[in-house]
Amino acid sequence: MKREIKYDIKLLIKLSLIFFGLLFMLCILLGRRERKQEPPEGDKITVQDVEILLEALDINMSEVTQQEDTPNLTYGMYVAIRQALQDKVPDLPEYEKRYEPEHEMLKTDWYAAYRIMLAYLDTESSIWETDIFLLKTDTAAKEAYIVNGNNRTPYHYLSDEFEKNQLREMKVYVKGNDLLAVSEVVPGEYELKNVWVTEAAEGTMECFFQQTYFTVMADQVVKREQIADLVVRDGRVVKAREKSEKVHGKLLWVSKDALEIEGSGVYPLSEGIEVYKLYGSMETLACADLRIGYADTDYVIERGKVCACLVSERETADRIRVLLKNTAKGTSYYDRVELIVDGETIQIEEKDLAVGERRSYRCAALTDKILLNIEGISKEDNAYRGVVECYRNEEGMVLINELPLEEYLYAVVPSEMPASYPAESLKAQAVCARTYAYRYILRAGLPEVGAHVDDTTAYQVYHNCRENVATTTAVKETDGVLLTYQDEPAQNYYYSTSCGIGTDAAIWKSGSEEDISYLRAVEINRDTYAALGSEEEESAQDQETVRDSEAADNLKDEENFRQFITTTNEADLEYTQPWYRWIYTVEEIDEEAMLSRIRDRYAVSPASVLTKTEGEYYVSQTVEKLGKIKELSIAKRGAGGVAEELLIVTDQGTYKILSEYNIRYILCDTKSEIVKQDGSVTIPSTLLPSGFFIIEAGKKEGNMIGYTLIGGGYGHGVGMSQNGAKALGEEGSSYSQILEFFFPGCELTDSDRTADL
Repeated sequence: MKREIKYDIKLLIKLSLIFFGLLFMLCILLGRRERKQEPPEGDKITVQDVEILLEALDINMSEVTQQEDTPNLTYGMYVAIRQALQDKVPDLPEYEKRYEPEHEMLKTDWYAAYRIMLAYLDTESSIWETDIFLLKTDTAAKEAYIVNGNNRTPYHYLSDEFEKNQLREMKVYVKGNDLLAVSEVVPGEYELKNVWVTEAAEGTMECFFQQTYFTVMADQVVKREQIADLVVRDGRVVKAREKSEKVHGKLLWVSKDALEIEGSGVYPLSEGIEVYKLYGSMETLACADLRIGYADTDYVIERGKVCACLVSERETADRIRVLLKNTAKGTSYYDRVELIVDGETIQIEEKDLAVGERRSYRCAALTDKILLNIEGISKEDNAYRGVVECYRNEEGMVLINELPLEEYLYAVVPSEMPASYPAESLKAQAVCARTYAYRYILRAGLPEVGAHVDDTTAYQVYHNCRENVATTTAVKETDGVLLTYQDEPAQNYYYSTSCGIGTDAAIWKSGSEEDISYLRAVEINRDTYAALGSEEEESAQDQETVRDSEAADNLKDEENFRQFITTTNEADLEYTQPWYRWIYTVEEIDEEAMLSRIRDRYAVSPASVLTKTEGEYYVSQTVEKLGKIKELSIAKRGAGGVAEELLIVTDQGTYKILSEYNIRYILCDTKSEIVKQDGSVTIPSTLLPSGFFIIEAGKKEGNMIGYTLIGGGYGHGVGMSQNGAKALGEEGSSYSQILEFFFPGCELTDSDRTADL
């Protein structure tokens, strides 16, 4: 009995302890619930930034965010935003255990929620987060100058936080060209490599970097007008390292990895290389802007590599370097060449030169020429002015002819326009050829081999015909004259013959940001030209701009263009030219040959060869099999009616070919005849004469067996029609009037005035 009582007491004690323990824990929990949470520590999100970020999603929550007089977002505001968006964004997080309604919300918590909003509401990914380094802000213009890869355009900023964080690295949200808000200021150091220090004093430096002037407080400074690496922490320079080793000389070639300086050798390029133009208006350039063949630059060397280029002189761009192509073999390289210099015959084979070796030849007298004999190549003119270089690189031996720009034109103009054309037409051609070449001197087309251009139709034909007194006179009488637009050398393309209208540069789909509005689809007839000489010239020109635009747009319609190309207009400047109208007939389609040509263009431009998948969706992919052709048609026309999209429907699939060049290549079978309007016949070897044509199908049992193209013109149709220029010259127009007609809005400028471009 005593044992049972004793046992009951022990059990009672245990139960009591458990009860009071639970009661104690309950009191603690109740006490905690009654005691308010402490506000969390950290960077707070501002009301301004929240409004900016929501506005970027087309959400206006100002009624919520303006309820309280506080600069930062409170948790109570966030709850109201969360409730308003719960139908559109169901997964926004709750932070009840972290915040009281009046607590200011941390940036980290807000941005965790904002990323979820983006996932639901920004389906096109128009808003993104990226890393930048902020060099400076212009508070008046609300522009931020940043370091962000190769992007050197100032951004418009919205949040005031940017003004407080200059010379700091940060994570930001961006939409289009707007910097929305700062999500995080990244702690630690940031290195700006290869900065140009313009001025330096105790404690401060004036700098220029990526198109931006900025001032920075500095614990360590370097000498003025030097390249330096700057280490920045918390908005000031804590370490500066000057780079003073330089070399100077003529630039022989430049690639993406290296360059060669005459007399100094080959130097690799540093990954963070910067190029500065120091004369005139200071600019940051690209390596492609370095002038091949000129000694206007100092090269800053660090550990054997070029880390910066200082273009320090304004040197007249009056010499050109021409790569002489081995057209017999379809390459840039030669096994063997023969030169005759001052009567001495010199034979050079590739094996005679070490890789990197260069031999230059010139005549003793400036007016004498080097004779160049190349096996398998027959040119009417093989006498070259200036210097001929034989250079061996890893691929083989190349030939480069360096000579004065004006003397280069002596051999270009007769190769591009018959010397029998009127003098003013030849002058117009000379100005076009000079301007075309000048652009490539400023930015070389073949920098990796040390040439501005080559001697083929890829640039301008050079030395195809002998120099002629008429064309040389045209060059001399326009000495130094360039065609410019807004003070820059114009893109002055030219071609042989129009069909009565031209087109614009959109046919090449280059995506260039340069303003080329002067390259438009002009009606090439006497009525249009006559308007330039009317009494109210400016008004007439404005009217003609509208008229040209309307004509160009009208001919985009298939029926309108069919009516245009199947008739003739005696007012057209080239009405009597053989290429004004033509007919091309393919009696029997060779599907395998067409497939081969389609694959050729896909290899060069995959985005221009599209295959239809589901619905109306097209993708770029290799065409494995063409099959029997059911339909060939022009699906889209550009300005002036030029073919822009070719639709090919077969029993294996449906395909689109984009751009007039590709269409001209694919529809040319290289064996069918073209009949010009004068009855003469020719067989095109590579391309159709132009992209101005309609397609007449020849069908049998539902399949196309052949096709006939009714077309007009010869060439791409952009810029100056040479036969149109001829007609104007014959009718008494000056070369300036001819150029004004084909390049409206452009001006004639002396090249000395554009040397700073």
